[in-house]
Parts: sequence; structure tokens; C-alpha cells
Amino acid sequence: MPGDLPAGDGESPPIDVGSRKQLFIDDRFVESSSGVTLTMNPPRRDGQMLLVPDQPWEEGFSILVYSSVIKEDGKIRIWYDLYKRNEENVYASLRRVGYAESEDGLHFTKPHLGLHEIDGSTANNIVLPGMIGGCSVWVDPRSAPEHRYKTQAKVYPSGEFHMHSSPDGLRWTLFSKPSPGRGGHDTQSIVFWDKSIDRYVLFTRSWTPKDKKPLYRRVRRMETDDLTTTWDSEQIVMAPNEVDYAFHPIPDGQSPVDYYGACVFPYEENPHVYIMLTQAFWTWNERATFDVRLAFSRDGKDFQRVGGWSPFMGNGPDGSFDSRYVWAMPNPIRMGDELWIYYVGSNRDHHSHIDPATPGGKNLSGISRAVLRLDGFVSADAGYKGGQLTTPPIRFSGQRLELNVATSAAGSVEVELLDEQGLPIAGYTRDDAKVSYGNSVRMPVGWKLTDDVSKLAGSPVRLRFYLRDCKLYAFQFRE
Repeated sequence: MPGDLPAGDGESPPIDVGSRKQLFIDDRFVESSSGVTLTMNPPRRDGQMLLVPDQPWEEGFSILVYSSVIKEDGKIRIWYDLYKRNEENVYASLRRVGYAESEDGLHFTKPHLGLHEIDGSTANNIVLPGMIGGCSVWVDPRSAPEHRYKTQAKVYPSGEFHMHSSPDGLRWTLFSKPSPGRGGHDTQSIVFWDKSIDRYVLFTRSWTPKDKKPLYRRVRRMETDDLTTTWDSEQIVMAPNEVDYAFHPIPDGQSPVDYYGACVFPYEENPHVYIMLTQAFWTWNERATFDVRLAFSRDGKDFQRVGGWSPFMGNGPDGSFDSRYVWAMPNPIRMGDELWIYYVGSNRDHHSHIDPATPGGKNLSGISRAVLRLDGFVSADAGYKGGQLTTPPIRFSGQRLELNVATSAAGSVEVELLDEQGLPIAGYTRDDAKVSYGNSVRMPVGWKLTDDVSKLAGSPVRLRFYLRDCKLYAFQFRE
């Protein structure tokens, strides 16, 4: 990612930011800088399993990766993928979807729903029985109430792509079989209504053609107007590239990594930014492990890798429940001024080998969470000696400016406003600026005589940030 960045050509039209929050997830808002680096910020994890297969009807089952979560009416709702492997015949394995809920997002209950008979009893939390490949639950804003909730998955042994619907997220019926066509969909397929194009979009798997080598998994994107028919506008949005191939060369030319799937969503704070938490499947050594990499897009199609492609969520310590699998569930949940990324972890790799460092050699699997600061994917960082960052010309609406910023005890931030020619605007110069410090997702910016910027709204301006020992995540003009 850029450190010291050159000045732009000054010929591009002002970027209309309106009153939307703007993230420093790339260099779009960096026309020039000195002493500033864009830094990816992995979320913090405590290693606690919040949901495990601990009920009598879950005995012998593992929690698999195709699980999902929604926050609704203050409640955290999780649909989780249960799997009991039949070692003699994998197609005789058992698979079903269970349901759990929580008031605080940490302590979950598994209600007895009475919907499906398991082992002679309906006293269980199963909402989707049968050999269905997990779930990916989402709320369809355009549906009739009886079909408000949707989920889609591959089913076995037919291999068909089924979409189910529900009025409450508990009682599911088959809604459609909207085939994604050739290329594979054996992953956690993501669907949502994209308001920017007024169509449904699908992110699912795509294998390279079998008659071409090497063979590997990729992530493809498709669109549709109607969830009951087929998909169109297919394109590949994540695939191994030359950097991946060079990372761990394999003699037969096979890629050392596949992209098994991707959690993709428009960012709630600015839906013109699409976040991808892609599930990287590493096969270059005797292990076959998963971790999570971060990418983003401004159109939902062209995704850029972030953070030098280091893991956003790496494998846990050897012997831990997430030492082999880390799989981000759709989608991160806003909890106050944090984003909670629920994820499935396992100490069993894709070859079914249990991490030998696990005490007692037990197979461990469960759902945990990773905590990220609101807007905290990437920050513009300056060290103790300080730095500055200047945006290209922007056009905003609103009366005041707020920052998502964290300074150290010694750190600070000052903001200067420049005109289209790059000259400081009277009353908003650095000499006029109030020195801000602290740690806030909504830190107000001000100058000696005013905090009001409304007289500049609609006119092209640049922001110049003077940063010292701090992390700047985002800025936003507000009414």
C-alpha cells in the first residue's frame, strides 16, 4: 500500500462525497502524502468458542463453514451448518442446519422449535434437514412477507442449486432452483439485492475449465432480475494471480492457493464500497488450510487486494479450535461502534487431518467472533515524527466534519481546508485549526472561529490532514 504518494495531475473532476462516510481503504482520497502509510488492521480475536455442537441431537457432528448470521430487532441470529461424516461413504453423511439466538451476541441459546423430527423427537433446533450444503441467510428487501428470508446452497447428491425462503427464518420451503450454470457452486454462495444496479447479485464458485491446466477454484459474480430463473453477466472477481503462483511454486504448475468462496457485502456506512472477505484455501504443503484475505471494490466487480495480501484473519495457534480453518460468516454485525465478524473455526483440515498439537487429538469446531473498530479495515497511519495527507478535490454537503481517528497520548490531528488551486482557505488554515486528540469514531473537527463548514458545501475543496502518532480511518461531513 502507498506510503509517500505523489501529487495527482489536478485534472480530475472533484469527487462528490456528499455526506457519506469515506474510508481510507485505498488511495482514492490520497492525492499526496508524506510520512503516512495505509495500513490494514486485522480484527482482534480472543479464541473463545461461542457456539459448539453440544446438544444430544448434535452428538458426533461438527460445525462446518457454511454458516450465517443476522442482527435483527436487537437479537443476533445464527444459522449453523452441522455435519457428521460417514467415513465409508461421504454421500451417506448427515448434514443439517441448526438455529441459535442471542441477546448480547456472546451467549447463545438453541430453542426447541418442534419443526423437524430428529432421532424420534422434534425437541430440537433444526430448521433445514437433509443433505443441504449449509446456509447463507439474507433478508430480501423486495420480496413478499412469506418469502422475506432467503438462503441458497448446493444440495446432495443431485448437486442442484436450491434457494429456500421463509417468513421468519425458521420455517423454510423450497423457493426456486435458479441455476448458476456451469462452473460449480459448491461453496457458500452469497446473494443480495444491489441497489446501485437494481438487480440481485450472486457470488459463488467457478472452477477453471477441466480441459485446461492448472485446475483451481475462483470466485465469480453473476446477476439476475428474477430469483426463480437463471443468472447472467458472469465475471471472475477473485482468482490466483502471478503473485500467488510465485509465493510457493509447485512443480506441476498448480496454484498453491484456491479461492474457495467469498463473503461479499456493500459496506453499511457507505454502500458504494463493497468489502470482500475471501476464503483462501492453501494447498502448497501437507496441510490444506483456510484463512481470510481482505479485498474491496467501488463497483462490486473490480476487487482490489488489500494489505499486501497478508491474512486479515489468520489461522489460530497450533492446538486451538481454529488452527486449520478460519471462515468468515456473512456478514459482519454492527455492535455499537464495533463490527463483529463471526467466523467458523476448526482444527481439522480439508484432508480431514486433525491438528496433532490438539490436546487429546479431539476434533474441535465452533463459531467465534473477531472484533473490528467501525470503519477499521484500513487506516492512514503517521508515526511519532508526524506526517501529512492531502485529498484530491472533493465536493461535500453538510455543516460539520467528523473523523474516525485514534491518536496516542502524544498524538494529534489538525485539518486544513484548501481551495481548488491548493491554497489554504481563510479561517480554515492550519494556524486556525484546533488540535484534536483522543480515540473516537466521531471526533469533531473545528477551527478557532468556527466548526461550521456549510458555506463551503458544494464548492471544490481539498482536505489536508496533519497527523502525528495516530491512525485515521475515515472522514464524514454531516448535517
